[in-house]
Amino acid sequence: MLTADYKFYTETYHGKMEQAEFDRMAVLSSAYLDELTMGRTSGTLTADVEERAKLAFCAVADAYLLNEQGGGIASETNDGVSVTYVAGISNSKTEGRRLYEAAALFLGPTGLLYRGVR
Repeated sequence: MLTADYKFYTETYHGKMEQAEFDRMAVLSSAYLDELTMGRTSGTLTADVEERAKLAFCAVADAYLLNEQGGGIASETNDGVSVTYVAGISNSKTEGRRLYEAAALFLGPTGLLYRGVR
């Protein structure tokens, strides 16, 4: 299973979630990428493809957290610290679609998403 550590998440991907949340989402992210790529992220990858796979791992972890929080922020005020999350029918992306788009952003040009026979 492909993984990226918290240092990669914060320094390379520039992610913002806390380490405890990242560790929890990392398990889901790794399993999702294994399923999406049919286990090809577990094999030997070139350095460029491995970098892209780790970035996808981080993006999927962020997407899982966003899904868990209800789908995103609809509005936010700064001074009064009021945050409203998008939820329910008004959410334009499904949870699965958000995960796939996060992974595809980085894995699209690698061939790891290809489901056919080679």
